[in-house]
Amino acid sequence: MLENIKVLVLNYSFEPLNFCTAKRAIVMLFTGRAKQVECDGIMVRTFTRQFPCPTVIRLNRYIRLPYSNGVAFNKKNVMRRDGHACQYCGKTHKELTLDHIIPRSLGGKTNWLNVVAACRICNTRKGHRNPEEVGMKLMRKPFRPKFMALLLPPHSATDDFKASWSKYLAFAQTEN
Repeated sequence: MLENIKVLVLNYSFEPLNFCTAKRAIVMLFTGRAKQVECDGIMVRTFTRQFPCPTVIRLNRYIRLPYSNGVAFNKKNVMRRDGHACQYCGKTHKELTLDHIIPRSLGGKTNWLNVVAACRICNTRKGHRNPEEVGMKLMRKPFRPKFMALLLPPHSATDDFKASWSKYLAFAQTEN
């Protein structure tokens, strides 16, 4: 069970670093490398002890990360950012495509702020025009994710913990 539960790992400065399994987080807590920040009430029991299972831990020392350009831009990550749903009609389909909001033929770039997930019907309807010309609106403004947490695949084991992660990941959802 502990292998299926994801725990958010924060740097000493409370910025998100990555995710690990609950088992790894517990080892980090017991070896003194991290402190528990949040828990959800699930209890872990051993033969001699009982303690709360962490959902967020913070490292006891600062880890310096090399500068990066954020999350890689590719189809898989665009689909994750957009929740595997068409950004025009909101439906989730297995066969989603990528759509340039401002078409490339009109000078649109291929980047986080101009590409969204779209179903084939909406993509065909929009064609090589701007959404306003066809009377279509985006459900959500596209953004450039800063952190891979936003790009976690939908996973039943992680859904329960997203509420406790939200205050630590909120900054990553608003960059333009």
